[in-house]
Amino acid sequence: MVDYEKLKQIRNMGFIKHTGIKTVELREGYAKGEIVLDERHANPIGSTHGGVLFTLVDTVGGAAATSRGRYVTTVSGNINYLRPAMNCKKLIGESREIKIGKKMCVYDVMITDENDREIAKATMTYFYLDKINPEDFVK
Repeated sequence: MVDYEKLKQIRNMGFIKHTGIKTVELREGYAKGEIVLDERHANPIGSTHGGVLFTLVDTVGGAAATSRGRYVTTVSGNINYLRPAMNCKKLIGESREIKIGKKMCVYDVMITDENDREIAKATMTYFYLDKINPEDFVK
């Protein structure tokens, strides 16, 4: 059985912690994450940089994929930017399971702003690696 609270702690470490993205909800086949935006996240025209959006997508999709108790690595990602993320204070990503295979899994991720406007939609594919032992990471 997966300890989702410990897994959330793992998901909020390393590079992910550096980005400011936080996994706020995690259960089997589902994850929700968010990022509070500031001037560091903007592109030259003042909207949120597309790389920030893709990083949020991959982080939230990966969190949902690890909810099955195994590490994953990204195989591919396809994102559609639906509107510029302008004048946003926060972005929220929600990932839902689409397909679980023996070696790979697929997740849809929707990014919205704090006003529930749809900003981007992505489909992410992950390859399963080793089983997760949360005790190795949580102190």
